[in-house]
Amino acid sequence: YGITTTESAAAFSIFGNGGKYFEPTTYYHIKDASGEIILKADKKGKRVISEETATVMNRLLQRVVYGAEGTGSGVGYSCNGMTVYGKTGTTSDNVDYWFVGGSPYYVASLWYGYDENENFANNGVTKRVWREVMTSIHKDLERKEFDYSDKVYSNRYCVATGKIAIDECEETAIGYYKSGNGPGKCDGVHPEKEDE
Repeated sequence: YGITTTESAAAFSIFGNGGKYFEPTTYYHIKDASGEIILKADKKGKRVISEETATVMNRLLQRVVYGAEGTGSGVGYSCNGMTVYGKTGTTSDNVDYWFVGGSPYYVASLWYGYDENENFANNGVTKRVWREVMTSIHKDLERKEFDYSDKVYSNRYCVATGKIAIDECEETAIGYYKSGNGPGKCDGVHPEKEDE
């Protein structure tokens, strides 16, 4: 039975808001008959991961959407041109399909499947529905970007070793690291590639 889409969205929101968790609610505030606010939703949240970890995860989850091999391709240009992050999910026997992702404004989570587990093909429905909903709710919003921690830096790393790349590294990519927590420099010794 797992988690709900609401719980999924709340969990993934921490990667777009600096690492704070907010209890999901269906209201901002409730007033009594005289207009006095008697109940207000939590606006402070609770820090559950550091801003640095949230920044690194946000950047990594953007690869799902914008990366050459990203499984979330097709949703990246949905939110009025704003940057988004996301994660796809599929159960091993193709009975559940998920997409959860966020913009600087909102996070949405989508599940697609049957109440009684039944194998079927998704054909990108989760991504299409997410894109259409998020495009609609962002239509008139002012464009903004995520706030990233200034204690996170990017650097090119060696794909073979995972260490900071040097000129001898054949395949490299960009990685994101917390200050003082990056890998050492590649020594140029690369494991042999297995024949495919």
